[in-house]
This record gives sequence, structure tokens and C-alpha cells, in this order.
Amino acid sequence: MKKAFLCLLLLISTASQATETSLDYAYGAKINLIDDSSMYYRIDLTKDVYTQTISSQLNDVRVFNQKGQPVPFSLVNVYQQNDQSETFPATIYSLDESRKVNPDDSSEQDLERYNININSKDVQINLDKTINKDGNSSTYLLQIPDNIELKQAINNLSINFDATTNQNWQATANLMCSNDLKDWQLVVDNVPLMSLTDNNNNQSLKLNTIDIPSYYNNRARYWIIVLKAKQKPVPNIKTVEFTTKNNRSQVALFPIDFKLTDSTDIEAIYDLPSAQPVKELSIQLANTRSVLPLSIYFKTSRDNTTWRKLNDYIIRRVDEGDEPQRITLHSEGLNIKQLQIKAINASFDEAPKITAFRDRMSIIFNSSNNGPFVLAWGSIKATSASLSEQELLSNSQSAIDLPQAYIGEKVELAGEKALTQINDDSSYFPKWIIWICLIAGAVFLIILALKLINEIKKTQ
Repeated sequence: MKKAFLCLLLLISTASQATETSLDYAYGAKINLIDDSSMYYRIDLTKDVYTQTISSQLNDVRVFNQKGQPVPFSLVNVYQQNDQSETFPATIYSLDESRKVNPDDSSEQDLERYNININSKDVQINLDKTINKDGNSSTYLLQIPDNIELKQAINNLSINFDATTNQNWQATANLMCSNDLKDWQLVVDNVPLMSLTDNNNNQSLKLNTIDIPSYYNNRARYWIIVLKAKQKPVPNIKTVEFTTKNNRSQVALFPIDFKLTDSTDIEAIYDLPSAQPVKELSIQLANTRSVLPLSIYFKTSRDNTTWRKLNDYIIRRVDEGDEPQRITLHSEGLNIKQLQIKAINASFDEAPKITAFRDRMSIIFNSSNNGPFVLAWGSIKATSASLSEQELLSNSQSAIDLPQAYIGEKVELAGEKALTQINDDSSYFPKWIIWICLIAGAVFLIILALKLINEIKKTQ
């Protein structure tokens, strides 16, 4: 009885542990490594991988080692830096004319006091006398208007000086900031500023920007700048502009062109090689100085009989240098295989060019010193095997820091039959046998348990 039970378990285990190989996939390519010293490598996927997989989520992608065994991997997004900057003017107050001097006040030895009217309110500003103002100096209060929302820290400020009085001068600047006009913090000091012009050689040098260190992460609304010059006086400040900069990472997108399959003067149908999770569309009209109102419809597969409407849009192209007009669809991506456009009270001589954009992906995999490796894709039977980035890598590692590997020459695998076969592969055929074995095993365990209970009762 026990031997039969063990044989049954062995049969179930053998039947359920069928391991896939690279020959279960339609397409493949060698993976070229720069060196083999790293534990992990990163591969940027190509258009063939995106368009030849069965799953739009790339579930049928694998990495195999030299023995034809699958190796652990993770599909991760590719990110790009998107620098967004915003510039806004500051209100300028000259403090030199508002300085308050009280000879009877002993604290005058340590402080400089300024009385000024800001936003219809009289305000007193006290500054430490720690700044050496020998020679020519001037002091300004810079206010960022209350109606401006500071979403990011201030990155720098640009100063426009009055060039009518003096075109050749050199100075240094000290910059302080405050949120309440009371507590002032020194941000930078002795920053060189200058405007030098050589009329004989038609050359000039201008420094009028002050960079603010990123570690300050400062969003203060009040700033004081003290200008000092040893020789010629510094021209008056006319305008000041502050700049904020946002260095934001966002998911990079991969372009895949639609193929025009049918067209009239008012309608056009486009097709992608395979369904894609589309996040953006770009549409470029064939002719310049054109405006085309249109409706866009889509299908998730060719088998669908009904077009689903996306929305109505107005597409423009002014001249040759215009970039294609971008349309954002959905943050998660909208699965699209076919696209249809219909002109609204308009027509076109030539159908527009349309491009789909999906998330750009990379594969990171564990080399395990078992190279060379093969990237394989395209299988109707495959399910997701990708680990998360956190599961594959240690906490101290990031996908962006891994060495780059590259997709090399193609290798011949199963071909298109892997895209259609479902039940004729020996590794997937015995599913019904597995179920029979599992049911039989469960029945056997119940019978064995009943016999054990009877034996226990007899012994009692």
C-alpha cells in the first residue's frame, strides 16, 4: 500500500514539474555581455520583442542560459529625466534709502535697521553687521509676490542691471533669505557679478546669475541681496527673475508606428503588428497649414466587430517644422490593435501618420555564470514569470545602475507554431492526467485514513 502511494506521488510530481525550454518560444536572440563579472545585467527591449509577443504585457518573454534553462528575471520600466522650469519676476525694494540711524541706540553697533513699506504695511528689517561694506555697496529687498505658488525650490535668480549709467563694472554679491522678514539666513556670499565690454575688440563678458545650492531646498518669499564693489559703483537693479526647476523622473515611452490599411478622403483605418497598451498617440497631418477635426475609434483585436470611440480631436499642422500633435490616452495604457479616424465636416488628400507610444521596458536578469544567454519571446502558452525588481535585486541595488547587455543576432527557435499550438506539446499535454492523478491521490488518502482509524480502534 505504501509503495503504491509513493509511486502515485512520484507520478504527480513528475507530471506537474514539466519545465519549459527556449524551444517553447517562437523567436530568440543572443544576449551580448560587455563583461561577465556582474551578477545582474539589464537589456533594453527592441521593437521585435514588443510587436512579436502574444501578451501585450510581455508575459511571454524569457531568458535562458546555455543549458536551455530559464533564469530569474524582472521586467522593469525605463525612466527618463524631465526637467521642468518656471520663471517669475520679483518685486524690488531699495533699502539704502530706508536705512534708520539712531545714534542713541547702542544696538546700532551690531545691527543695521531698515524701515520699509511692504504691501501697505510698515516693516522693520534688522540685519547683522557681519557683511563688510567697504567701498561702494547697495542693498535690495526682493519679494516674490503672494499670488505666485512656489511648487518647487528656487534654483537661481537672474538680475537685469541698468546699463545706461555704467557698462564696465565688477562686484560681489551676498544673498540672504527669510520667510518672515525677521530671521535671515545667508545662502551664498561673495558671488562674482560683472559686466565688461571691450569696444575695440567687440567682446563682452556678463555675469548676472546667482545659483542657489540645491541642498537649501528653499521656497522663501523674501530675499536680500547686498552688492559690493571696490572701484566703480554697481548700476541699479532694474528687474530680478527667480527660477524654479523640477527634475522629475517619468516613464519613458517607446514608439510603434501604425500601418495604414485602408483610406478614403474622410476615413482611414490603421493597424498595429500586435495589440499594445497605448499611453499616447501622435498624429501628423500630411499637409502644412492644415486643420483637421476628427473622431478616433479603436479595437482591441481584429476579431472585434464594434469600434469603440476614443474622443473627438482637432489636429493642426502649421509648417514643416511642427512636431506631431500628441494625445494622452490613459495612465495605465489602453489596449489597442486597430485605429480608425473619421474627419468631421472635413476631408484629407492623404491620411495622417499615426504613432502609438507604450511604456519602454527593460529586462534585468541573474547571470549565475551560465552564459551565453538567449532572450526568447512569443508563446501562446506562457504565463507571467517576471519577478518584481525588489524580489530580484538586493535593497542596495537599482536597475538603472546595472551594466548594460545588448540583444545580438537572432537564433532559430520554434517559429510561428509556438504562437498557435496549445495542446500538442508533450510538456503541456498531460494536464488531464495530472487532474486524474490528483483526484485518485485524494481518494487514496481518504481510504488510507479510514484504514488507519479502524486499526487504531482495534488496538484500543
